[in-house]
Amino acid sequence: MSILKTFNTIFALILLASHPLAHADAAIADSTAGWNGTAGLGVIAFPKYVGGNSSQFWPIPILSINYNETFYVELERIGVYVLASDNKKIGLGFAVEPRFGFSAKDGPRLRGLAKRRDSIEGGPTFDWDFDVIAFSVAYFADLNRSSRGHSIRASIYKPLLKDDHWDVGALLAFDAMNSKVANYYFGVAATEANALRPAYQPGKATTTSVGLSGTYKLNQQHSLMFGAIITRLPGGVAASPLVETRRAETWYVGYGWNL
Repeated sequence: MSILKTFNTIFALILLASHPLAHADAAIADSTAGWNGTAGLGVIAFPKYVGGNSSQFWPIPILSINYNETFYVELERIGVYVLASDNKKIGLGFAVEPRFGFSAKDGPRLRGLAKRRDSIEGGPTFDWDFDVIAFSVAYFADLNRSSRGHSIRASIYKPLLKDDHWDVGALLAFDAMNSKVANYYFGVAATEANALRPAYQPGKATTTSVGLSGTYKLNQQHSLMFGAIITRLPGGVAASPLVETRRAETWYVGYGWNL
């Protein structure tokens, strides 16, 4: 496990391939001052690379917290609001998320392939909580110049159950990668091609994810935390010689302390 990947995992908190489950929409809805939310420890299962069949399991911190409705850590995203409505239902800010790369040892189709570096993507975000649903959209650029591309990430979060113990919601998310991002992570350069792996450039692509996440409050101090997400790769990316399956599954479970 590389140092950078370990940092990115902690930084992302949970991979959710990109894209997690309660998002920053929930962060601007809490009206309590100071620190709020749940901080815990757990385990996550996710693919060794998006498009690969093999999975890996990591112990991770699981955070869903905010400070004064301004700074937040919400699953895979860390962000800050610079402008917000008086009722904290609308927020404009800046956030960062990771996009994980891979190395040749992560799958049989990757042998002889140059390493694809992890990327930290960041940029402006816009969140709008309508109570019945919450909408989020972000324009992210590659900050550490791995792919040198950009993406647009959008999500809709729907609360399903909220009472004294349960807080459960569903997510529909999209990750629109420009051609530089898609070609870097799913493409095969001419110098990497062989008889079984032809050169390939998928061009721009949009992945779709659906997920479920939640907490079960055991008492005032402690909660169980859980979530799962399924990501489906679009046709152009799924046709890459690197892709073993167009379906990526991630789940996590953990134990948290209520702030």
